[in-house]
Amino acid sequence: MERIYTTQTLEKVGENVKLAGWAETVRNHGKIVFIMLQDIKSVIQCVGGEELQDVSEGYVIEIEGKVKERPEKMVNKGIETGTVEVEVTSCKILAKSKESPIPLNTTGYEINEEMRLKYRYLDLRRNRMRKIIKLRSEFAHVVRNEFVKHNFIEVETPMLAKATKEGARDFIVPSRYNPGKFYALPQSPQQYKQILMTAGVERYFQLARCVRDEDLRSDRGYEFTQIDLEMSFVNREMVMNTTESIIKAAVNAVGGKIKADPFPVIDYKDAMKKYGGDKFDLRTDKEKEEGVLAFAWVINFPFFKKVNKEDSAEVDDGKSGWVFTHNPFSRPTPEFEQQHLKGENPGEILTTQYDLVCNGYEVGGGSIRAHEPEMLRATYEIMGYSEQEIEDGIGHMLRAFELGTPPHGGIAFGLDRLVMLLANESSLKEVIAFPMTSKGSTAVMDAPSIVQQKDLAALHLDVTDKGDWAVKSIKAKLDNLEIKYDYLEHAEVRTSEEAAKVRNVPLEYGAKAMVLASKEYENKLAMVVIPGDKLLDLEKVKKALGEEFDVAPKELVEKRTGIKMGGVPPFGRLFGIEVYMDGSFWSKEKSAFNCGRRDASIIMNANDLIKAVQPNKISEGSSFTKE
Repeated sequence: MERIYTTQTLEKVGENVKLAGWAETVRNHGKIVFIMLQDIKSVIQCVGGEELQDVSEGYVIEIEGKVKERPEKMVNKGIETGTVEVEVTSCKILAKSKESPIPLNTTGYEINEEMRLKYRYLDLRRNRMRKIIKLRSEFAHVVRNEFVKHNFIEVETPMLAKATKEGARDFIVPSRYNPGKFYALPQSPQQYKQILMTAGVERYFQLARCVRDEDLRSDRGYEFTQIDLEMSFVNREMVMNTTESIIKAAVNAVGGKIKADPFPVIDYKDAMKKYGGDKFDLRTDKEKEEGVLAFAWVINFPFFKKVNKEDSAEVDDGKSGWVFTHNPFSRPTPEFEQQHLKGENPGEILTTQYDLVCNGYEVGGGSIRAHEPEMLRATYEIMGYSEQEIEDGIGHMLRAFELGTPPHGGIAFGLDRLVMLLANESSLKEVIAFPMTSKGSTAVMDAPSIVQQKDLAALHLDVTDKGDWAVKSIKAKLDNLEIKYDYLEHAEVRTSEEAAKVRNVPLEYGAKAMVLASKEYENKLAMVVIPGDKLLDLEKVKKALGEEFDVAPKELVEKRTGIKMGGVPPFGRLFGIEVYMDGSFWSKEKSAFNCGRRDASIIMNANDLIKAVQPNKISEGSSFTKE
């Protein structure tokens, strides 16, 4: 028998079926057990006896049974399959589950963000999140189809590119093969999509992943997805009309409600005067309750503005004191073209920029571009760039524009924001499968994370203050493991005896990290951690590790770890060094150690130190010290 989805049971009344999924809820009444079985489509009530006795919430199960209509009084109108249930004849447990660390039978709003993102793979099972993920998929699918209907071609652009001036800081990526040089992750595909117009693509689109190092907030993150497009042989109205048609079709296809069709077009000056800003909400209170989407275009923006001296990105971009309001690749409106080329009165120049706003958010922005080299060059000259700086930054675009580039324009819509509004949510995190936390940490995985010294060296990178780096790395690791510890800053110490005195703990609590160099294999190091009151026995090390080691010279230790002798912590894995701990630590109460600097120590439970250090398995039963 082939497995079917829960929603297909509506057409299988009276038939035997096979279903598989998660036991969302389990109600065990002794002789009878009720399970709400969840799969990708929906949930369905399954009823059984002995067959379901061993099933608990979160278990992955496969059941077979007969589909029956539920009595009229027992119909569950809250679920799609509420008119039927499955009478279970057999059940196979495919995977067991521990008790969930977060409740899944609620909306999830009441749960701490850190917990929701740590266990995001569970959070995504909740009904509300499943609907949002499905909505996003359906919306993106319709958007793609609409682009194809309008003769667009989907083209993927590179993720490793050159830094661009687009209003935010770049995330940079070091090049191993080109020491001292870096790629930048794309803030958008802006330059590549314009070069595609030179290539004759004419109508390009892409659901593009973009990355910007900017301040985080509820409607903005480091990573986002753009519905990106560019069109040749067009003017502003043609781009606006085409993209409006695509957005309306996609919104309507997924059940969205649009307030006004066509979208209103409002001049920037009028928007500022009437609404006090260029991101406004045109809905009534009733329309807000109903989740209506009120789209509107805003046009005729100023091209340049005075640099905000408190914004370092603007200061870097606007060397003359003037900086672009949207992006530097736009062209001025026709009446300001000559003034733009001459660089006269930048504050008066208007640009062909057009923004799409919805419910108080900017959901899209674009412009007709400067496709002539002299027009693009003039923008950078107004911002105070030298000839060399212009060449270094956009020389490749200027050369492309000298080889027959048609007039073109485009726009990028924020897929995340559009889905957020369609789902009637107020945070982007609710519509992204694995969003970052408000502190810029990744969901589920622990990033940003520490990079080992050997990997930094391969990338030709040098962390200049490695002592502080080690302190921060160790504290971050302990915090992530939810381990309690005391951090002390004190006078600089160089011996275990000095350290014990300044920490005010017994000498035997010290965890002395000894870095050893193999006599047999070049560049092979090991770290052996022994109590502060003991001496290392190299014969015991040889017996336990199966090869001969010497204490590594000071120069080698500092080169490999970047830590001054006396400050090396017992966390050898930070530096790519295998760690062995003396077996006596398993019976100690406390441990204390220098955590990367000779004037910084950590005191903690010995068992927690073992958990954090993750020594080689032979450690617990081994002794590395002299009697």
